[in-house]
Amino acid sequence: MATPRLISVVTPVFNGGHHYLREAYESLCAQEMPDGWAWEWCVQEDGSTGVPMRELPADDTRIRFGSGLAGRAAVTRNMALAQAEGIVVRNLDADDLFLPGALKRDIETLRRVAWCVSAALDLLPGGETAPGPYDPPGGPVDSERFYREQEEDRLSVQATTFAVHTELIWALGGWTAITGAETVSTLLAAEAVTPGEFIAEPSVLYRKHSGQTTADDNYWNPQEEAARKKFGLMRAKSLRAGEYRYDLEDIDNGDGEVDASLPVEGRQAQGMSRLIRGKEGWA
Repeated sequence: MATPRLISVVTPVFNGGHHYLREAYESLCAQEMPDGWAWEWCVQEDGSTGVPMRELPADDTRIRFGSGLAGRAAVTRNMALAQAEGIVVRNLDADDLFLPGALKRDIETLRRVAWCVSAALDLLPGGETAPGPYDPPGGPVDSERFYREQEEDRLSVQATTFAVHTELIWALGGWTAITGAETVSTLLAAEAVTPGEFIAEPSVLYRKHSGQTTADDNYWNPQEEAARKKFGLMRAKSLRAGEYRYDLEDIDNGDGEVDASLPVEGRQAQGMSRLIRGKEGWA
């Protein structure tokens, strides 16, 4: 069964993008947790070189490392998710760093809602930090806020800060299997079916560097970028049209836990049991 009071941190990494992985681990180890809570780190290599694994301590049983066929970040996140046993899941990119209190604030928020995102600070190459320029106010998020922002190319949050009930991410089919912006697409899908919150206190240092995926000019091919954006918006629009709503669970006591012994298909089906069609809207 999915473990109550356990948060699974999911990180995709590739050979060449692993150089900050040890710093990410140290930031995770420094996290203060709510009473009775623990974390595990599900790290998945996009490929099978084994090189990123060498950055991690072999004796920390909280780390679950996997590798396999290459498929870009979205597929890699989903392969990491298949290892997760926590009742909630939090994303962390391999080149980012958790700030103090990040996981504690996520868990406290996820007791009230099924997903949340938080502020981030840009970590610039020279070591300086800068706040996000368009952060929304802290607290509950209007039911279509991020959808509208994405439609107008002005998304106000870093979707990489996404944290979510494990049953909900399974019910949504994991991260959207597109070539980029999969965190944005998945955020829009969650927003379409259940309320969420924005945490105004920054949770991560979002590292800006020349080796990150979004720094590659090929990533911004106009046709591909348009297709990614359309996919995320259409998926969210379809979920809204079907009036799907997620039935909130208790993350401290394990109400309605996902059975971690099931294969991926079984876990997704179990998560779907809490995604109800035609229930009265939450907006």
